Amino acid sequence: MPDNQDQRNLSLLYQRHRSELLAFLTRRVRCRETALDLLQDAFVRLMHSERGEVGNLRAFLYRIANNLSIDHARRTQVRGVNDEQALGLLLNETSPERSAVAGNTLDHLERLIDGLPSPTREVFLLARVEQLSYKDIAARLGLDPRAVERHLNKALSHCAAAALHAQHKDVSP
Repeated sequence: MPDNQDQRNLSLLYQRHRSELLAFLTRRVRCRETALDLLQDAFVRLMHSERGEVGNLRAFLYRIANNLSIDHARRTQVRGVNDEQALGLLLNETSPERSAVAGNTLDHLERLIDGLPSPTREVFLLARVEQLSYKDIAARLGLDPRAVERHLNKALSHCAAAALHAQHKDVSP
């Protein structure tokens, strides 16, 4: 688990480069909501990476973001053709063990989401489950789109912190 200094460094890196990285990703994927998702994913990956040998964290972060945008583009290209095929394969490959693991994971995620404060939980579910845009969520909940973004960032930070905590528990003796 990252120590307090490492967390402060990551927080500072986030504050310094969030806007420019968001602009970079928005240009790449041409959708602000998707860019925000990829931005969060980039910082989560950075948080879980081995950074000891990395000389330039900003460049490393851009590399992660670039790779995520490429992966997103590939998924988007393939998605239209293969969604039904992939669903069929997934349904056919489900084993009892896989179902049990998925059930435990879903239970954990449900408890994690239920632990969020009300407006943050609603924003998270509308964005991630119903896949509504920030604008649509704002209209539905009577919020400013920037407030929607803040609530979603709060929810994702909560999930990332829980993942770090779970990872630490798995590694601890």
